[in-house]
Amino acid sequence: MTMKNAPVSKTKLQGPDDFSTVWGYLKSVREAKGFTIRIVIDLINKAVSEEKLEPQAAISRGYLSNLESGKYLHPSPFKLKGLAVAYNIPYELLLNKAGYWDKTSKKVKEDATFTLMLKEVQDMTVRERQTVLDYIEYVKSRRNKKYDKSPKKG
Repeated sequence: MTMKNAPVSKTKLQGPDDFSTVWGYLKSVREAKGFTIRIVIDLINKAVSEEKLEPQAAISRGYLSNLESGKYLHPSPFKLKGLAVAYNIPYELLLNKAGYWDKTSKKVKEDATFTLMLKEVQDMTVRERQTVLDYIEYVKSRRNKKYDKSPKKG
């Protein structure tokens, strides 16, 4: 007795770094999990109704279809959160893939650096503080002059 082994078509599971776009990665994850768009929508709606997600995380079939085809270049972080829950993948991964995380982490680093610089002010003398304030005023005045297109007098 011979048996025919028909090849089973499976989507190759790839990591987020294998994709240049968030939408390509999301489509791959959905297909690898064997989810239809309807299943994803139902999972997100269930999480919203159970108050595990904000109502803004809800998406339509059309939205997900357009997202996966690259028609939405900057999906909402709320929508990404819903998809992360539905696919059981880290939300931060999707934020990073969509370009939000890099911007956020850069801003956080800049704010932390600035805060540390301000703590140094406590150890400064009155004269040093005044020098820093004068320099800040100088930088601000140059920024304003940079955009001033009026003719100079003199």
